[in-house]
Amino acid sequence: MTKKFIVNSFIILGVLNLFIFKNASAQANELKALQVNIFKNGTYFIAKESNVTGSIAKFPVPPGPLQSTYWIYTTKENKISRIDVLTDTIKVAKKSVSLNDFFLANKGKEAIFTYSYGTGSSARTVEGIIKDYSYGNMIKLETSAGLPLFFNSQNILEFSLKEKENSKYSFDSTLRIAKVYFKQPESDEPVLLSYMSSGIQWLPSYSIRITDAAKLQLEMKALVENYAEGIKDADVVLTVGKPQMLYGQTIDPIANDFFTGGTGGYTANPIYNYGAYAQASSPMMMYDNSAVTEEKSYDGYVGDMNYQYNTEGEKTNDLYIYKLGKVSLPKNTKSSFSIFSSSIPYEDLYEVTINDYVNFYSTQNIQKNDDLFFDVYHSLRITNSTIFPFTTAPVFVQDEKLNPLAQDQIKYTPKGSKVKVQLSKAVDVQVKGEETELNRSDNLKKFNNAQYRKVTIKGIIHVENLQDKNIKLNVNKLIMGEITEVSDNGVISKPGKFSGLNPSTSAEWNVELTGNQKKDITYLYDVWIYAGN
Repeated sequence: MTKKFIVNSFIILGVLNLFIFKNASAQANELKALQVNIFKNGTYFIAKESNVTGSIAKFPVPPGPLQSTYWIYTTKENKISRIDVLTDTIKVAKKSVSLNDFFLANKGKEAIFTYSYGTGSSARTVEGIIKDYSYGNMIKLETSAGLPLFFNSQNILEFSLKEKENSKYSFDSTLRIAKVYFKQPESDEPVLLSYMSSGIQWLPSYSIRITDAAKLQLEMKALVENYAEGIKDADVVLTVGKPQMLYGQTIDPIANDFFTGGTGGYTANPIYNYGAYAQASSPMMMYDNSAVTEEKSYDGYVGDMNYQYNTEGEKTNDLYIYKLGKVSLPKNTKSSFSIFSSSIPYEDLYEVTINDYVNFYSTQNIQKNDDLFFDVYHSLRITNSTIFPFTTAPVFVQDEKLNPLAQDQIKYTPKGSKVKVQLSKAVDVQVKGEETELNRSDNLKKFNNAQYRKVTIKGIIHVENLQDKNIKLNVNKLIMGEITEVSDNGVISKPGKFSGLNPSTSAEWNVELTGNQKKDITYLYDVWIYAGN
């Protein structure tokens, strides 16, 4: 009868590459790859499944499981009664990569050796069964006459076997071992072992190709870096989100062969912080024994670069996952995967921020400077019209002919929201300003044992569109004082910061300019200046 785990329906887990660990007196426990959940902060959550026979199973404890993430599960029919973790010596199977490895892997097989004892000496060929080999370079053969023959492996010119070779050899390794005791012996008992570790991450990036005045092609890819362990034919999942990860990369004390001490090993690591770019997924999800589909939903390839595709994904709690399907990730490699490509609406946006260049509350003086222009920036305001959020990542922008335009960052953007990508300074949109004192009040106000006088100032912002096309210009004006009036449907904001009696305020305008149009925007503000003690 096939047994299934009694755990909730969806675990996003990682997968350990297939290794075989053997105790000298125990049956091998084969570990089968399941899934890998890859985080953006250099960690990943893995799981492996094994079918064991008997009342005891042995599994190696990984060298760096993260705090409280190491778990072993079985079915409700045969519960685990106890798990002992200790240091033990086990047999480890390793792939042969050198001549010495092949000698070890093929002990007991009949072989032919051609060897020489130095320059000028004639080569000799011997046959026999490989009986022993040591890393002191001594090979022991048993000849057809049943006699031992010894020679140095460094003198070998050629080596062949008379039967199929073994490509792996076993050696003793001292490891931390989890010894699992079941309540009753079983045959073919499924066991799930899972934990979180570090050394694998995914790095997103975007490409924008501007196709027309209202649409652009947005493409996302994921670079997966694996510097932890090989993963073979596993269901790979990439996750977008910002979960709570209180203990960061603190190692679970179960992996350490020493007394943890008074902290109990559960000291939080508040310094470790994911930040905006290091978004990750939650490891606390449930196991699903069904495979993740490889199929991708293609909306249609039309023979140009603006084809549409989406990697299958779904939202789970506050996170979003991309399912890559069955993937192999060799250790110490970097692999790139296409995630989606979609036609996205956008609008051109020109922006300028004008600081308090007069600074009247400090200088009490206005100096006119006709050569002072403020930088205007050209941006794309993109609407996320896809079915998934944008994760924070770099973006490279090109025009329809693939000419490079800019490099910026797309920040985390929920579906339906907007995000800005800055292209460049807009040299053909000019903005400058001037201010004039209108009035000084005779009424003084006392503040901190000093007298202050209120001054009313008028400001004018001159904007000019030197392009032939119509544009939308966003203007922000900052003042250390209280803005009281604005023209052209401007909006006044008061963040609540003060310098003495003067609040920090700002005004914002969204102005539409036709080709080669000039326009003046005005504002009034009051500022308190020092008038003596």
